[in-house]
Amino acid sequence: MAVYNGDRFIGEQLESFVRQTRVPDELVVSDNASTDRTVEIVRDFAARAPFPVRLFINDSNLGGTKNFERAIRECTGDIIFLSDCDDVWYPNKVSVMEQALAESPRAGVTVSDADLVDEHLEPLGGRLWPALGFRYRSRDHEKLIAGSTFNRRVPTTGCCLAFRARFKPLVLPLPDGYLHDIFIAWTIMCSGVGGVALVPMALIAYRQHSNQTTRITRGAKSDEPDPGLFAQRFASRKERPIRALAPVITRLESAYQRDDANKKLLSAVLRHWRARCELPAGRFERLPVIFRELATLRYWRFSDGISTAVKDLIFVH
Repeated sequence: MAVYNGDRFIGEQLESFVRQTRVPDELVVSDNASTDRTVEIVRDFAARAPFPVRLFINDSNLGGTKNFERAIRECTGDIIFLSDCDDVWYPNKVSVMEQALAESPRAGVTVSDADLVDEHLEPLGGRLWPALGFRYRSRDHEKLIAGSTFNRRVPTTGCCLAFRARFKPLVLPLPDGYLHDIFIAWTIMCSGVGGVALVPMALIAYRQHSNQTTRITRGAKSDEPDPGLFAQRFASRKERPIRALAPVITRLESAYQRDDANKKLLSAVLRHWRARCELPAGRFERLPVIFRELATLRYWRFSDGISTAVKDLIFVH
C-alpha cells in the first residue's frame, strides 16, 4: 500500500484487510511524507492487526510511482497485491485472486473488476471494466492466461491488481512519469513469461472522490464507456496509445537478453511494437510496415487486430 495524506479513508481500507477470509501474510505500507494523521492511524492498526504490518516513511514525497516501488521492494510474499488507501476490499478478494493464479500457472498477473462507489461507499450504479470500455470474453481470456496474446484494453487498475513476486526483477525499478499499474501488468503480460488471469467479478468498492489521483468522472453505466480514466491514462483518443509502450519495450529488451527460454515469442512482441513505434510520419510510407504486420498476424497477436492497423494508418505520431 502506497499512501499520502489518506487519513480520511484509510481506516476503512485497513479494516477490510482484517475481514478477509484469507488474511494477508503481511501488510507493507510506504508513506509519502504525509502531513495528516495517516502514519498515526497505520501505527494504531499495526498494534492490533492479526498479521505483521511494516511501515516505511519517506523523508520526502517521492511521487506516487516511486512510492509504490518502495512498497513493492519491501514485500516478502509470493503474491503482491497493490492497494490504494481509499477503497474497501470485499472479504473474498485475497482468496479469489490467489485461487485465480493457482489455477493458471502461466499467469503472472491477475486483475479483478470493481464496483464504483461514491465517497460514502454508496453505489454509483456501474462497474470499472465497462467504464474503461473493456468487455470480458472467455475465449480471449484463455489466450491472455497463456501469455500468447496481448490486449492493451485489459484493465490494469492497481487497486484491482496482484502479481507474482518472482517478477519483481523484471518490473523494478518503475520508470519515472509512468503509471505503475500499467507498467507492471504490461511488462509481465508481454514478456513472454507470464499471462494475465482475469477475475470477472467485483472484489472491491472503488471509491470515487475529488482528491484521488485517477477517478472515473461519471457514473459509467454498463453500456456507456467513460472517457475520464482512459483519457487521463492515454491523453486523447486521437493520440496513438502505442507511445505508452516505449518504457515497456525498453524493459522487455533487457529481459530478452536475460531469458533464452522465450526468445521466439518475446522477439515477435518487440518486433511488432518497435515497428509501430517507429512508423513513418507519412501515411503512404506506413503502408509497407502495416501490411507486413498484418501478413504476419502480429496485429492480432499483440494489438487489437485490424482496428489497430487502421488507427496506425490514420493517426499521426
